[in-house]
Amino acid sequence: MPTTREVLDTTIALERQSMELYARLGKLYASEPEIRDFWLGMARDEARHVGALELVSTILGLDDKLDQPSPVSLEDSTIVRLKDLLERHRSDIRPGLKIADALRIAVELEETELEDLVADLLKAVQAPDEHRRSLRLLVHDLGELSYMIERNCQDPELLQRCDALVERHAEALRNYAGERES
Repeated sequence: MPTTREVLDTTIALERQSMELYARLGKLYASEPEIRDFWLGMARDEARHVGALELVSTILGLDDKLDQPSPVSLEDSTIVRLKDLLERHRSDIRPGLKIADALRIAVELEETELEDLVADLLKAVQAPDEHRRSLRLLVHDLGELSYMIERNCQDPELLQRCDALVERHAEALRNYAGERES
């Protein structure tokens, strides 16, 4: 069973790789301000996840809880798959990449367990404000992604996949709010 430190360190590293991928997309579309700003916004939100997880790690370290068994499981196969996906898409980002293909990359990344892992970690280590903020930002980001797909990509299946993500995470946010009120 991994320690909380190991799970946090692994998750932070994956979030940094996601941030870098979105920043690379922002640089790739530097000549198109609306698209550039969208990608940089996605990168910024990944950076917020890194910051939230770093804060949790610091607090747990002060409480000597980092080396305890993690409250969230982390499968090696999941980590390998996420790393492979990030590396593959990193190499896909090159001049001439069509916006539709870049948006497909974003949906594929957002469909992974990474966002759920971040939320589960924040919830499990009793960081309710960060957990709620993370869910709200995720729903917002996915809504922006859906909008960009609708504007820049004639792919109803991709739009449907993204909208399903929006709904799934919005439902998680509603459920979380309901739990907090109980």
